[in-house]
Amino acid sequence: MKHPRKAVLAAGVLAVFCLAAAADVLVVKIQSTQIRAQAQFFAPVVAGLKAGDALTQIGVSGAWIQVRTAAGLSGWIHQSAVEVPRYALAAAAGGTRTQATASEAALAGKGFNKQVEENFRAGHAEADYASVDRMLQNKMLWSQLKEFLDQGKLGGGR
Repeated sequence: MKHPRKAVLAAGVLAVFCLAAAADVLVVKIQSTQIRAQAQFFAPVVAGLKAGDALTQIGVSGAWIQVRTAAGLSGWIHQSAVEVPRYALAAAAGGTRTQATASEAALAGKGFNKQVEENFRAGHAEADYASVDRMLQNKMLWSQLKEFLDQGKLGGGR
């Protein structure tokens, strides 16, 4: 009779540790973002990230989360750019396996996937995807952004 109690207690402790470990895992939920050297939007960029990239939370300061990448780089990211992946919580709680990549899971969590995009394109021929695709190709260098901020006395350029 004592053994079942020990087994239940051990399983409960294990579940708590698994959920705590899963809570430290974050995934990027927006198309692209950066890890920054300080907890500020205009701080120097440490590394670029894309949707679905996994991060480990190592600290928090207000709305900013200190993270580490799989490559070992550390920095700060705003909480609005990341989320706790649902598949990590499910896997930790019940041993569930996921067949989706982290990127697919992040997009699917938002209700968006390749099939949804293709269906929308097929039903909305008037949508100007070429312009959107061109706009998404525009990249701004940090030096250009910093110059803009300094000239406009914005953000860190005040």
